[in-house]
Amino acid sequence: MGLLDRLFGVDKKVQKLETQVKALQGQNLGMIINATTSIYPSWQTIENTISYTTIDDVYSVISLLADTAARIPMEGYEIINEPSMKRYKKMGSQSIQGKYYRTKAVQDLPDGDKFVQFLKSISYAEKVKYYSLLYMNGELFLYKEVVELGPNRGKVYLHVLDSSKVTVMISEDFPQRVIGYKYFDMGYDGTFRPDEIIHVKYFNPTITNGMQWRGLSPLQVLTKRLTRLNSAMDVSVGQMQNGGVPGIVYEKSDYAIESLGQRKNDFAAYLRNAANKGAPYFAAGEMGYLALGLSNADLDIAELANIDFTKICNAYKVPEVLLNNQDSSTYNNVNTALKMLYTNTILPNIYLMRDAIEASILPMYNDGVKRMIDIDISEIPALQEDMKAQADALNAMWWITPNEKRDIQMFEELDMPGMDEIIIDGGKQLLIDLSIPPVEDVTMPS
Repeated sequence: MGLLDRLFGVDKKVQKLETQVKALQGQNLGMIINATTSIYPSWQTIENTISYTTIDDVYSVISLLADTAARIPMEGYEIINEPSMKRYKKMGSQSIQGKYYRTKAVQDLPDGDKFVQFLKSISYAEKVKYYSLLYMNGELFLYKEVVELGPNRGKVYLHVLDSSKVTVMISEDFPQRVIGYKYFDMGYDGTFRPDEIIHVKYFNPTITNGMQWRGLSPLQVLTKRLTRLNSAMDVSVGQMQNGGVPGIVYEKSDYAIESLGQRKNDFAAYLRNAANKGAPYFAAGEMGYLALGLSNADLDIAELANIDFTKICNAYKVPEVLLNNQDSSTYNNVNTALKMLYTNTILPNIYLMRDAIEASILPMYNDGVKRMIDIDISEIPALQEDMKAQADALNAMWWITPNEKRDIQMFEELDMPGMDEIIIDGGKQLLIDLSIPPVEDVTMPS
């Protein structure tokens, strides 16, 4: 719904929907919304933000993922060949066959295309915000504002909604579906239609309170571990600042309380005198000492912190070698870890975002052009196949034309003779063409 429609309450889609609902069920849209099931946000959503802003391990993991994912651009393309597109999706973007079918399936959209302009309007900073919220909360709500008047008619703007203030409205009839999103923030209290919201979320198997309609945050899975990590940090900081009470000094013999207090003051004055540094302190009578608590070494706080950090990386599928783990930071390990990072974590989240944008934005264009979003991974060294190995493989594939080989390796085609013809090595020919005379049966003399 456009801004003017919200101000003046004019929306033809809502009016049409109300008419249909009245005819079928005898009630208006407002009554339907009131009769739905409300799925409220988890109380841990705010805790997730606090963890991100106060726990360095959580921040380092999420910021690495968000910054890395935001650097990979989404490009708009036109689908020109459906059979080739199906084969491209089947083969994948990294295989030689997939790259070949991609050249036949899609072509670039013009720069003036509204979908291309929409994708370009999403800045790097905005994408960092999107992915950070997705990694933090397991879900992301984007309000889709469409300009309906003026020279920018049809232009789309995305606005991030605070997921802790979004209530998902679910129908009561089967099969259940999302029929609206209620939002209250900064004095605004209203309900959005499903087509106005892009909801990106992780799978959530929790059926309590309908939470399967909300995304599952990795930080929720790590709740107990983060509690222990915070406790360990509090203990270590407390011991670094004042050490707490390390123990009790006591007199083994009868000793007046007043004299004990004087001895304490004398000992304190002795320590403050720089001239006494390294010198022994003399005291009368026999004294004892009772140690309280355990040292950092006894508690293995540092070791527990390392284990907790490893588990945080595991929950986010991040190889910890990329976050300054010196135990395994060799060149080969880092290269392998980078490939795992993109394959297991970065690209799946980008595909999740891509599918959500395609499902919400592409239906807006009714000009007969079939559009799609593809991920440009050409500038990611960790995902690039060895060019020499690929060139050797293409050289052996005589059934592919030189221009097709150039397409596969992302080079422009050449308008030259022979570049669109199949070329084979001159030294190869059919066995039947060799014209070798048959071998006669020669009988050896007896």
